[in-house]
Amino acid sequence: MEPEREEYKGHRIELRPREGLDAAREEDLELEDLELHIDEQPVRYGQLPDGRYALEEYAYDWRDDLMELARRFIDYRERAEQIQREAESGEEN
Repeated sequence: MEPEREEYKGHRIELRPREGLDAAREEDLELEDLELHIDEQPVRYGQLPDGRYALEEYAYDWRDDLMELARRFIDYRERAEQIQREAESGEEN
């Protein structure tokens, strides 16, 4: 995986090198560890034995493409927030 950056629905998704890697690891992309950030907040992820990725906060979906998984996570959070707002407005009535 290589560092990437994109905007999705007003959110910034980034794969970037982990801070504090020694110089040899930073230069070798095969050894490089990348962090996933959404809106400058780190998002923990892992890789399953079959190569697919899973997010710690969104273990309902697994993907070969970590950036696609991040986009689906953003969609999931937006739906959850919408449901929460609807539930809160229903309680007020």
